[in-house]
Amino acid sequence: MGDCPRDLGDRSGAVHSGYSCGRGGAMRVCHIVYASYPADPRVRREVDALREASYNVSVIALRAAGQSAHERVDGVTVHRVPLEARRGGRIRYLFQYLLFFLLSTTLLLSLHVKYRFRVVHVHSLPDFQVFSALPLRLLGVSVILDLHEAFPEIVSARFRLQPNSPLVRIAHISETLSIAVADQVITVNDTIRDLLVRRQTRSIRIEVVTNSPDNRVLRMGDRDGLRERLHLTHPAIVYVGGINPERDLATLIRAVHVLKDRILFQLVIAGYSDAMHLASLKTLTTHLGLDGAVSFLNTVPHEEVLTYLALSRVGVISYEDSPLTQIAIPTKAFEYAAAGIPMAMADLRALRGMFDGAAEFFRPGDPNDLATAIERIVVDGARASAYVQRAQIVLAENSWEKMRLRLLAVYRRLGGESS
Repeated sequence: MGDCPRDLGDRSGAVHSGYSCGRGGAMRVCHIVYASYPADPRVRREVDALREASYNVSVIALRAAGQSAHERVDGVTVHRVPLEARRGGRIRYLFQYLLFFLLSTTLLLSLHVKYRFRVVHVHSLPDFQVFSALPLRLLGVSVILDLHEAFPEIVSARFRLQPNSPLVRIAHISETLSIAVADQVITVNDTIRDLLVRRQTRSIRIEVVTNSPDNRVLRMGDRDGLRERLHLTHPAIVYVGGINPERDLATLIRAVHVLKDRILFQLVIAGYSDAMHLASLKTLTTHLGLDGAVSFLNTVPHEEVLTYLALSRVGVISYEDSPLTQIAIPTKAFEYAAAGIPMAMADLRALRGMFDGAAEFFRPGDPNDLATAIERIVVDGARASAYVQRAQIVLAENSWEKMRLRLLAVYRRLGGESS
């Protein structure tokens, strides 16, 4: 590595898209994510932003069924470890996290010998995944920790634990140590940023890069044709995304049942889910006599998501109330805004903080209150139009174009470049 102008241990060397050090010409970076790639939309957007700025990007990710161990995806080199994430209890989560940590650490070291990365960008969960980059950090490689969620809150929510439980305390320690390892921390909204700043004993710099969609890849297709294929003959509510307990789609199904004698809705739920949770939602649908009104579809290609959402009369963000969801803002909220759909949202801290005045809020987990919120939007066109306009202002303030520039500024700052 003697030909590299940034010697081992020197963390002040230039990091930029035109940097040429070692093999390959353009400056090389590596993203590590405990998720499938390119399925994870946040990782895909960030990687695309770097690739478009002439960075040479590699990704280490999970390997879903049918995926190749190594391949090029839109100019990005993807390396997948032989592991597919599955939901389960504490032991399963810990086993999967640790196995991915070991496999990804080994793979990162071997790839670094070949590519000599200048930046390693680690995505949570888990936040301690950042320690896989510690050997490279000691060699002078810059490390970014991208906190998609707050680890203590997700541990508390996922396992129904009190904030002072031993496991949650361990998660707090993990968060503090993980942040200490990174040169730069990125997170997804102001609520989590403020929470992290309050919890740290030292001054830290945290940049917010929201989960707003890239307008360049949001395509509006043939809505009438899609409506016909989905056999939608009544007002529709369309949800596309993750199907898990945190999304609380059971409350949405119950709200459709509450409304059926006043407004007959058709509900379309599309996305990825574990078989057990999906079965519970289908059982609920049958129990409520809604089999003819509720449809369950497979995952929708990301380029078609906007067309599906545009069929909604109301966009519903039906998160349950938990430590995790109190600080979460789903990409779906921005996508409904982009589609021009008025929204009914669970009244949770982060959602209220960003979309207050731009959506109708309801008590989390209350199907009657959700039904009332939906009905208010449907019967009051002026209210619905006002919500759409205000939500699109929020979207503009958090546009991916602004977030992309913010992300690239982080990379320039790590390299000591002027903006």
